[in-house]
Amino acid sequence: MDKLNRARRLHTLLQLLPELPVPETGLYFGEHVIRVSGQLCLVVTLKGQVGIRATDSELETQLQRICAEDHWIAHGRVYEQWYLLPDTVDHNSDQVAAWVRQAALGAARLAEDEQRPAKAGRLR
Repeated sequence: MDKLNRARRLHTLLQLLPELPVPETGLYFGEHVIRVSGQLCLVVTLKGQVGIRATDSELETQLQRICAEDHWIAHGRVYEQWYLLPDTVDHNSDQVAAWVRQAALGAARLAEDEQRPAKAGRLR
């Protein structure tokens, strides 16, 4: 898929995201990504496939049913938390919109968890 159509697909995904926290777009391994609070949550691959990061077990179960074991692979590394939507899935469907929002909110939670200081143990 050419760069213009990948950018259009990325823009479509941005429209599905909640306004807060503010999503950011960028490149990761040359592929278009969307970050929320600094955490990656969505990708549009060079081939134009949409990848959704399973940020919780419920989302992972739903994505596994649709995507099977079709994971995002970048530079030879398999990203097992990421599922590539089949071409047969309508990216404008309510189901995809729900997954996109769930991935974004999960990414924001992951970022919050990273910001929290670790609990100190008791000294005796």
